[in-house]
Amino acid sequence: MPLSGHARVIPFGYCRQGVNHRGHQGQPPDMKYLLLLRHGKSEWHQQGREDIERTLTDEGRQEAAGIARWLVANALQPNHMLVSTAVRTRQTCELMCGGLERAPLISVQDELYLAAPGTLLAHIEALSDTTDIAMVVGHNPGLEELARMLAGPDPDGDSMRGLMLGIPTAGLAVMALAGNDWSRLSVDGSRLEAFIRPGEFD
Repeated sequence: MPLSGHARVIPFGYCRQGVNHRGHQGQPPDMKYLLLLRHGKSEWHQQGREDIERTLTDEGRQEAAGIARWLVANALQPNHMLVSTAVRTRQTCELMCGGLERAPLISVQDELYLAAPGTLLAHIEALSDTTDIAMVVGHNPGLEELARMLAGPDPDGDSMRGLMLGIPTAGLAVMALAGNDWSRLSVDGSRLEAFIRPGEFD
């Protein structure tokens, strides 16, 4: 499904499978997850082309497909995606959605392009509480800074060490919310549950 440069939403029906990202049964039914994904590998900036127009490389396209497989395998398919208007983020979203079992609601927002952590957080906290798993497809440095802010006081050790090295293109940080209310994310906090780098999705 092609994505325009304007805000667009695509609804769907979603049913949780009761399996968390480690594949364990018995996940609390009200558990919410936030997935922070940096866009796939993109072309270098070219003279005469704006940064927002940069496209994915073949490697970046393969990364997007791999992310989708990982999300399906780990029962972490998002039901709402917040996406920057940059071509590379929209392509990452579109290619990834092609590999999901259920189409998510997609919001493409101008404000998410190269957004600061506070802007990203404001959009996340405005999500409906009917959203169980939300994904942001965005850019560094804002995405990486937000991930470190939300990692929590007791993050998964290996994941935190990986995150501190930085979020590469197609890097994914998985946060479990401490509460069940998106609007209180900055108050209730969250915990870094997993950090996946390119090459680890398959």
